Amino acid sequence: VTITDPDLIEKSNLNRQFLFRPHHIQKPKSYTAAEATLNINPYLKIDSYINKVCPATENTYSDEFYTKQDVIVTALDNVEARRYIDSRCVANLRPLIDSGTMGTKGHTEVIVPHLTESYNSHRDPPEEEIPFCTLKSFPAAIEHTIQWARDKFESSFSHKPSLFNKFWQTYLSAEEVLQRIKSGESLEGCFHVIKTLSRRPRSWTQCVELARVKFEKYFSHKALQLIHSFPLDTRLKDGSLFWQSPKRPPFPVKFEFNDPLHYGFIVSAAKLFATVYCVPFTEKDLSEETILKIISAVKVPEFRPSNKVVQTDETARKPDHIPVSSEDERNAIFQLEKSILSNEALESDLQMKPISFEKDDDTNGHVDFITAASNLRAKMYNIEPADRYKTKRIAGKIIPAIATATAAVSGLVALELIKVVGGYSADAYKNCFLNLAIPIMVFTETAEVRRTEISRNGISFTIWDRWTVYGKEDFTLLDFINAVREKYGIEPTMVVQGVKMLYVPVMPGHIKRLKLTMQKLVKPSADKKYVDLTVSFAPEIDGEEDLPGPPVRYYFVQEDN
Repeated sequence: VTITDPDLIEKSNLNRQFLFRPHHIQKPKSYTAAEATLNINPYLKIDSYINKVCPATENTYSDEFYTKQDVIVTALDNVEARRYIDSRCVANLRPLIDSGTMGTKGHTEVIVPHLTESYNSHRDPPEEEIPFCTLKSFPAAIEHTIQWARDKFESSFSHKPSLFNKFWQTYLSAEEVLQRIKSGESLEGCFHVIKTLSRRPRSWTQCVELARVKFEKYFSHKALQLIHSFPLDTRLKDGSLFWQSPKRPPFPVKFEFNDPLHYGFIVSAAKLFATVYCVPFTEKDLSEETILKIISAVKVPEFRPSNKVVQTDETARKPDHIPVSSEDERNAIFQLEKSILSNEALESDLQMKPISFEKDDDTNGHVDFITAASNLRAKMYNIEPADRYKTKRIAGKIIPAIATATAAVSGLVALELIKVVGGYSADAYKNCFLNLAIPIMVFTETAEVRRTEISRNGISFTIWDRWTVYGKEDFTLLDFINAVREKYGIEPTMVVQGVKMLYVPVMPGHIKRLKLTMQKLVKPSADKKYVDLTVSFAPEIDGEEDLPGPPVRYYFVQEDN
């Protein structure tokens, strides 16, 4: 058995299976599962790895690797990974048993070469993303505010520090950056990095002050700006009110030190700012007395309405780059000069410590920050808040799971495994959907593989078929097309390699490619013996689209056998 999984064991994994224990937390899943399984049956031979199975690891999990396996068994957590493994199994004619659980629900699907459809033969609807404008300005459900808070965590404590460090690794000193900006050079990310440097907190007091200012910006000024941009009586072109369901008008939250939610946000945010800016703090610093003293002295900026355009289009995506004005650039030069003069741009100041979100450590304040930020935003929009547990589940993308569902699915997978290894006929295999809560268990026969007929010359094929063409060093694209026509009796009209179009007659310059060798067109690596191509052919009825044939495996040289 070869097993691979890049993940480490988390606390939330313990209640859903039988191989991991509390002392295994933060150890690799694959190594631990192998060790626990060998305790049950020491006669098994298990090779365990911590690699992802994806295009980047195809040197390890190559066609040769797949063809050596009797069967592939997956327990994946996303559709994209399932599609990828399925495509590799189809390309290498390997049986695949897929399964999954969610809470009390579970499914198993068995895919057998030449007998059944593959996973990619049917398509689940894509997972819906929350529109950018909903997250930024118009939340209507607690899931929206939790995602907003998680995004704020990532941008403030992970993404921004990483970009900051990367910038100063490229440009080694503040003086060098200042000189290059003054000479008119445009340095990517420069404005945002200088802004971060000039506002960098250097003490615990400044971390608490920064948290208090962020509270005002996120939960008061944001609401005031939206109502300034869209007053409550705003109407759309058709005369209907702008602020109508699902849009909720926001109302500013007034800071109250004695409100546990407000206080919780300040403490958790200040701790995270201190961590990313490498500012030490003590237990005394975290006391209510110290924090009250700091907050009482904070001068909170007054709200000044701006003319910013608020995005209302639900199809709009988050912009990759925020444009920087010439005034911002002048301000950046001024701030950088000021930082250099006041010795605030020393080498130690050009480093931040990015934080990776960790949901299972209750002492790090990550879930505390997201819970407080999400519930404050919910309060601002009059949305029912969520407790810490629910927030942790949604923000951490924890898929609910129980050991009984895992056991049921594992047993069903084992039954199909016996059938696959035994070479059973098509009618023996069963897919299953179950829900232990109802309880219901539905078995269905596997869908028979669909055969595509090319009726004009009696040729037909399925997803499991693969044509082969053997070439040689000086084999041209024209030779390849002629070889397909002679061997399989169809006239290729198009040749594609993955997403790369090798030959499309209507494309400019493609006719000239017919004289090029396959080696030059495909550019294979030195150890690559073949390439899988898709060949299309003309339809029987004029005006219809070209029909794709089965994959054609082109060998660059004739194999010995």
